[in-house]
Amino acid sequence: MLKVNEYGFKKTTGIALRVVFPALIFLIFAGCATSGTGRLQSSPEVTEVFQRNQILSNHQYYISGSQIVPFGIIAIDNNYQLRTKRWRPIDMDSTSLNQLIYRMDQVYSLNPKGAWILDNEGNRLGVWFSSQYQTVVRRDKNNRIVVVDPEPPDLRGIP
Repeated sequence: MLKVNEYGFKKTTGIALRVVFPALIFLIFAGCATSGTGRLQSSPEVTEVFQRNQILSNHQYYISGSQIVPFGIIAIDNNYQLRTKRWRPIDMDSTSLNQLIYRMDQVYSLNPKGAWILDNEGNRLGVWFSSQYQTVVRRDKNNRIVVVDPEPPDLRGIP
């Protein structure tokens, strides 16, 4: 028969609370800490590069969404290969970039901003410009990367 301790718990409940629960919490946090995913790092410098319609050399540009009014624009350093089905490569010049940014701002009215695209070690893989400020970034050992495209803007007119 199980004994009840001074707090009214059976001994097996006390073991669960003292050993199993902390172990589960540790595993959850350890899993988060070793994630192989990169991130975006907000950058006024990158925002300014896009707003000045400056084209980055040694970068391939991609758009997500409509070719007329994209949801996002990225430029990936040529040292990396983007694995994607949703981002479309585009030959970019300053005039085209200016038109795309103008339309994004006017149609979506969501104030797109720039960010560095970083891998899990903090290496810069490219730049991001969108009204969405979060995504998933992964890089494998062969310098192939995945950057999840932004969600379409919510255009329901709800502030």
